[in-house]
This record gives sequence, structure tokens and C-alpha cells, in this order.
Amino acid sequence: MEIYRTEEEQVEALKEWWSENGRSVIIGLVLALAAVFGWRYWQDSTRAHAAAASVEYQTMLQRLDAGEGREVVEIARRIIGSYADTPYAALASLSLAQQAVDEGDLDGAGAHLRWVLENAKVGEVKQLAQVRLARVLVAQGKTDEALAQLAAVNNAAFTAMVEEARGDAYLAQGRRAEAQKAYQAALAASADVPAKQQVLRMKVDDLADAGAAAQ
Repeated sequence: MEIYRTEEEQVEALKEWWSENGRSVIIGLVLALAAVFGWRYWQDSTRAHAAAASVEYQTMLQRLDAGEGREVVEIARRIIGSYADTPYAALASLSLAQQAVDEGDLDGAGAHLRWVLENAKVGEVKQLAQVRLARVLVAQGKTDEALAQLAAVNNAAFTAMVEEARGDAYLAQGRRAEAQKAYQAALAASADVPAKQQVLRMKVDDLADAGAAAQ
């Protein structure tokens, strides 16, 4: 037996169903469309935001190459203020830290590097900041804190940098044998960087000469 015997019954049933459910259907469609277009808008907005940060960062690098330190600082601060949610903010803060080191402002450099540690979106950038912070701490005489920072770096790509900084910290503490061992480890890890090898060999040789003279 058919559920509805006549077309009239089918029409009446459809009208009744629409009366009961039509509003819910419309609301559901509106919400679905809003979600789709909202997601697309968010994606477009996010891309535009990241693109703007990239342009600012490239401009900063150009100013850096041109030796325009004041402009570099201004742009870097703008990136950190307006695009803190992008990876470019951490890179800008690294640049500010280097500027501070060049100006002898070790406290300022440390502050910028700690900002990177707290806010960096990329693990490698965060670990690079740890190595650089360790160097600043050694220069400030805070060698124990420097060694603690270095102990937290586990990316093999930074082995040479970590071991050299560790050697500097040990040397500052008067732990010459450990410093020499760290420099040798850095030397082994930097075989593909001739300029760094030269510096490290000088450090190793200086310790060896000092040890021989002490005997």
C-alpha cells in the first residue's frame, strides 16, 4: 500500500513537514555557508597577514645589508609589535639582539633572546636563540647559566656552536682541560666550515701552548 494515495496528500504532507522543519533547514544552511565562507576568509586573512610580515622582514634585511641600523631596529620592532604570531617576529628579535651585542648592550641582547625563547614558533630558531643567549651570558660572567642553556640544545645542526660556547664557558671558569675537549668537539663538528675551523684551531692551540708552558 502506498504511503500517500494521492498527490494532494503528498503535497499536504510536504507542507506540514516544511512548516515544522523549514526554519531549522534554513538556519542549518545559513550556518553551513557561514562556516565555509568564514573559513575561506580566515585563510585569506592569515595568508595576507603572513605575506605582510614577510615583506616587512625582507625590507629589514635590505636595511641590514645597507648598514642602516636605526631603520633595522625600527622595522624589527614593528614586526614584533604587529606580527608576533608569525615566525618573522622571532627572526626580527634575533636581529635586535645582534644589534644590541654590536652596541655593547648585553642586557638588551639577553632580553631580546629571551623573548625568542618564549615566543618562537620554530624549534630551530628557539635553539639558536639559546646558543646566542649562552654566549651573552658567558660575556656577562654568568657561566653556570650559560652552560644550563647549552645543555637544553639538542639539535645536531648546532653541535659546533654549542661546543664552542661550552668551551668558552669552561675556559672562563678556569676548567682548561674541559674547555679544550669542548673546542675539539666543535672542531670535529665543523669540518665543512673552514673559517670556523681556523678559529677553533687557534683556541685549541692556545690551550695546548698554555698547558705546555705550565709544565
